[in-house]
Amino acid sequence: MKKGIKKRLVWSYLLLIIFTVVLYETIILSALYTYYMGGVKQVLRDQGKMFSSFYEQYFETGMLSDQAEGLLRQYHFNVGAQVQIIDMDGSVLANTHEQGPLILTALEDVKAALGGTTGYWTGSNGKEKLLAVTEPLFVHDEPIGAIRLISSIDNLYSVFIHNSLILAGIGFIVIVLVAIFSFFLAVSITKPISEITFAAEQMAAGFFSTRIPKKKDDEIGKLADTLNFMAREVEKHEQLKNEFIASVSHELRTPLTSVKGWAVTLHSLSEDQMFKEGLEIISNESDRLNMMLGDLLDLSSLSTGKVEYVFAEEDLSKLVTEVTGQIIPRANRQKVSLETMSMPDSLIVKLDRNRMKQVLINILDNALKFTPQYGKITVKIYTKEAFTMIEIADTGKGISPEDLPEITKKFYKGKLRESGTGLGLAICNEIIQAHGGTLELKSELGKGTTAVISLDNGKK
Repeated sequence: MKKGIKKRLVWSYLLLIIFTVVLYETIILSALYTYYMGGVKQVLRDQGKMFSSFYEQYFETGMLSDQAEGLLRQYHFNVGAQVQIIDMDGSVLANTHEQGPLILTALEDVKAALGGTTGYWTGSNGKEKLLAVTEPLFVHDEPIGAIRLISSIDNLYSVFIHNSLILAGIGFIVIVLVAIFSFFLAVSITKPISEITFAAEQMAAGFFSTRIPKKKDDEIGKLADTLNFMAREVEKHEQLKNEFIASVSHELRTPLTSVKGWAVTLHSLSEDQMFKEGLEIISNESDRLNMMLGDLLDLSSLSTGKVEYVFAEEDLSKLVTEVTGQIIPRANRQKVSLETMSMPDSLIVKLDRNRMKQVLINILDNALKFTPQYGKITVKIYTKEAFTMIEIADTGKGISPEDLPEITKKFYKGKLRESGTGLGLAICNEIIQAHGGTLELKSELGKGTTAVISLDNGKK
């Protein structure tokens, strides 16, 4: 699933939920921060306004500098904050904390308050975070100074961080749950698609009896129904084709036998050389047609499953030696070297002797057909894990890269002049598959071809 739908679905849902969770938590945390900070500011601002309103009459009867200390001592503040009274020059006239003479004109909140509006300041004294709210003091709507309330906001930050961690934990749990949900959702979508893909590949390989299980009546279920319907129709037409081929092949054999018989008879009676050559051509072509019809009948029987295999424990080494012994005289006539290599003394395998013999003869026939004089064909048998391997290699013309993937398909003929009906390797492939094995062809144009038959020792 490196670049599959499952990965894209999981990551799409995951990125979407991460973005959503981060966005919502940012909004919530911003709102919480604003709420907490706004609450503290409001309390300090209300205390400042109440002090200003309550003592406004005293400010009218004297100078602020003369009354600041007394008024600050008399008033009871409802918050645990440091309070400073500041004159219009920014000097601190009274302070609940002993700090010595202070001039605060450089602070933005003090400037704002002396200008007649509420000012705010946040900062630190090196030990803790602080919030200051500065309210102007008025006499006849004219500012005569300011009251500044300073409060620690360390507790506020502690509460805010605590709530932030809780929200982050909830967000993490949500993301994990959505990731798990996304994975199972992706699996529920991709698993049926994988099954459909596998079944389609089986159908493309010619296994039209393959069916796709329908699990849900949705779009994927309808696709499965469509492919199953297609497979049934193709299977039906494939069966009709095979029956037609078998019927025609069988019917053609009788007239071909007659043609062959009369050609041989007339050849023996005729004295005219040209007439005899013509009859020989007719006889040879009749033999070729008969061989082609035999291949067609074999392929039709194999494809429809009408062939009954007789499996028995056979000595594969003995069978290969017997087949190569039959082929060696022909190889000698063509001046081609045919050798058996790495042949075990005895190798018992469960197989249909006659059908496997047909496979070996067909492959060796192809090797001889495409191997020039003084070429070489080698046959070897060996075991590899749970498989018995038969390897037939030649130094012939080889198969072109574009032909190689198609060469075992029915009726496929290569581009070489010697190519036959295109049925031989297809028949071999059908027989080997019935033995639970595989046929693999390796080839390089101009250097030769290697046919590797793999038989599963565990198959019956």
